[in-house]
Amino acid sequence: MRQRIVFWRAALRIARRDAWRNKGRSALIALMIALPVLVMASVSVLYRSDVRDPQDNVRVALGVQAQARIAYVDGTPIVQSPTDNGTQYVSEGTVGSAAAAPTPEEFEAEVGALIPARDRLVRDRTFDSNRNLRWQDRFLALKVREFDYTASGVKGLVEQESGRAPEEPGEVVVSDAVADTGVKAGDELVYRPSAHDPEQRLKVVGVVSGLDLDRQVIGLPGSLFPEDAFATQNSFISYGGAFGESRLLVVGPDPVTWDAVLDINQRGATVLSRHVVENPPPSSQVAFNDDDYGLGQNGDAVGIAAVAVGLILLQIALLAGPAIAVGARRNQRTLALMVAAGAEPKHLRTLVLATNGLIGLVSSAVAAAVGVPIGIGLVEVARAFGTTVVRVDIRLTDLAVLVAVGGLTAAGASLFPARQAARLDVVAALTGRRGYHPPALRVPVAGLLITLAGAALAVFGSSRRWAFVTVLGLGVAEVGMVLASGAVVALAARLAVRSPFTIRFALRDAARQRSRTAPAVAAVLAAIAGGSAALVYVAAQDDHDRRDYRATAVEGVLTVGASGYAVDEVIGSMDRAEAIVRDELPVKTVQPLRTPAWSQPDGEVEVEVQELRPPDRRCPGEEGTVLEPGAPEAEEGWPGACYYGRNPVGTLDSAGSIFDDGSALRILTGGRAASDEAALRAGSVVTNRPELIWPDGRVHVLVHRYDQDGNDLSREVIPLKAVRSAPGQLSLDGIVYPVTAAEELGISLQDIGFVADMSRMPTKDEEEAANDLLLARTGLEGTVERGYTSQYALGQLALLIACAVISLVGTFTAVGLAAAEARADVATLAAVGAGPGVRRRLAAAQAGVISGLGGILGVLSGILAGWILVRMQQDWAVEYGGENLWRLALPGWYLLAVAVGIPLLATTIAFAATRSRLTMVRRLGQ
Repeated sequence: MRQRIVFWRAALRIARRDAWRNKGRSALIALMIALPVLVMASVSVLYRSDVRDPQDNVRVALGVQAQARIAYVDGTPIVQSPTDNGTQYVSEGTVGSAAAAPTPEEFEAEVGALIPARDRLVRDRTFDSNRNLRWQDRFLALKVREFDYTASGVKGLVEQESGRAPEEPGEVVVSDAVADTGVKAGDELVYRPSAHDPEQRLKVVGVVSGLDLDRQVIGLPGSLFPEDAFATQNSFISYGGAFGESRLLVVGPDPVTWDAVLDINQRGATVLSRHVVENPPPSSQVAFNDDDYGLGQNGDAVGIAAVAVGLILLQIALLAGPAIAVGARRNQRTLALMVAAGAEPKHLRTLVLATNGLIGLVSSAVAAAVGVPIGIGLVEVARAFGTTVVRVDIRLTDLAVLVAVGGLTAAGASLFPARQAARLDVVAALTGRRGYHPPALRVPVAGLLITLAGAALAVFGSSRRWAFVTVLGLGVAEVGMVLASGAVVALAARLAVRSPFTIRFALRDAARQRSRTAPAVAAVLAAIAGGSAALVYVAAQDDHDRRDYRATAVEGVLTVGASGYAVDEVIGSMDRAEAIVRDELPVKTVQPLRTPAWSQPDGEVEVEVQELRPPDRRCPGEEGTVLEPGAPEAEEGWPGACYYGRNPVGTLDSAGSIFDDGSALRILTGGRAASDEAALRAGSVVTNRPELIWPDGRVHVLVHRYDQDGNDLSREVIPLKAVRSAPGQLSLDGIVYPVTAAEELGISLQDIGFVADMSRMPTKDEEEAANDLLLARTGLEGTVERGYTSQYALGQLALLIACAVISLVGTFTAVGLAAAEARADVATLAAVGAGPGVRRRLAAAQAGVISGLGGILGVLSGILAGWILVRMQQDWAVEYGGENLWRLALPGWYLLAVAVGIPLLATTIAFAATRSRLTMVRRLGQ
């Protein structure tokens, strides 16, 4: 044992001296290992800081005083996690109907009886404003919150930044995020809870902040919404068409125990209790735990992440491999002297591993230390952009693991050089001879078999839509190609007999020094394979989206409509909106878009119009269907449109059906749908969805009337004559009613927007300027149809750049090391008459050989991997009734740039950066 300790101390001392003596090579290895460690250390700080633990949830949701927070779910008993944050629960029953759900007041009374007697409940309600809140001439999309943050027991949830808290109805405060937009104390907001309520004038009296406070306007309870008008609907409360969250804070001296939590769960609500989080119940009393839905549900994601991390480490090892291999070979003389002095093969192997492991450990430790402040800076940047990060979390365990992984990666990259060192030919090393040893046949054969096995596994996994198995198979195939890369280099050298001198020299040098060249070729191959696979997948996604794209109109047509729930001011601002677009854009003509009015003239009645499918084409759960959701026959054979439904008009998704006399359709289709226009004028419904036309040639329309509380008033099915849109005509991808159909359906119409054609295509800047004015002054949104625009060009360019960077790093690492080793050879060539440009041409040839071999093989394997990924998406679409299936699409120019452009770039850079003249050196003692 003592001798082993002495040996390791001596090995580390020699390793330290060797690393210091060869500073350039050591720095190269250190840089390859340190950069990914630095990135991962920074990401670790950012990720850990962003992930909230139960104590963070308590601090954000309860402040420093509140005992618990109760949130209504759906009125049926639930089972929750002790550390529930509002999402970790399962329901024990069927969601109750809206009629059976308790009102917020009834629910509050029920849970109030279950909390400790000395505690009380504080209401906290938040609603989306739905553009019914104006400041100056701008509509604000905010959250409206009723909460008395000055009440006793709620300290720490909302902090006063400036001004004061509201003291009476009509006074509000705004969050600091709203204040950043220009709203300040003393300003007046115009607010209307719903279309049925009068306007309110709200005075801003202060600015507040909080750990989890987004864009909010906060007033006193009961001051922003009528107190008795709320309805409970699933996990939300609703009012006037808007949905919000209702929370009850438990404040007082007594904690909410686990028994009380279980009782409240039976009322259909989740509870986050400070006492329970700090004193969790025994597992025997917990029927549901966060872990039940942790690793089990995300097993695929964890497995894919593990494979991805493994491939990244392999890439790092391959990039550092050439420098490590050259270092081991440059030390052959020293190692041979050690053998002559009595060292055993295991001593040489240990020395090589210790040298590079030490470099990896030291560089990783430095990188981890530097990554921590960078991660803290990223946290501050995230906070500056509005992301709520509760704390800065530095995990020493993560950093220690990263340092260990860095050291092990360096040691792993040293395994093959260490094995070669243990088999050192002492005589050849002492005399300076370098021999050529053909690759062992078993290595490339094993690599080929592993590649085939991995590809087969990936194909099998993709056919079953097993994401982890597919990715694992692709990773295994990549490892097999890495193992076979040395044989590829040797084979290329054998085929170079009749090549020009520089290429022949580069190939033979690469084959002779496979320990240096093979890792570089493998690194280029792996990088380009991954990038090419991603490029093929993205190209297939782009192709799928292009074929799936449904234009709202012909190119150059502007569509303006209300987004979301439209209050009277929005619907009544069409004239103002038309004036804006005429001033800002080259508008020729404007035609209104009409839909059923939300509120009908005959009292406080709301109406919904829905087209019914014939019985044999209905989706499970659809109105009047014969299949119940969840039934076995409902799980298979659903029509594709059940998943891939089409909307009538792009920006008017929520507006419902369109009623037109042909005028708006003429603009939307550019006059290319003459027969559709004629059908509308004749009183027929026009649709290009044949599944909506019944055997009697009609569309059966359900007219559903209900009151403001959601109670049914009437349901009536009315058939209307219909025609299918003529093939080849550019028509709306949905259904268009004739204006005369409104009378048959017994409904009134309203203008929900308009369409306008242009004298020319407006620029993006013109469109954005007009849209900003529309949103600010009318609450409407406008979109100019520009046809399909790929969203992936930037991503494809980023992939191409990443491939180029990694490939060039691997290439020039090997080329630089080869140039350092080949100085004697180049000097010999110069001595026998070679010109000064020989060295440049040799460097260019070496760069071309490494990047060319890796590039061609990488692109071929990347295409195969991309096809497998596309095939998995295609199988998924087939199973779920997709009408637009994925197909293989090769991004030709990108792949050509990878396979040919990167090697040409590497060759050019190597030629330009290499000095042509070199000082003569001795053949030995180099």
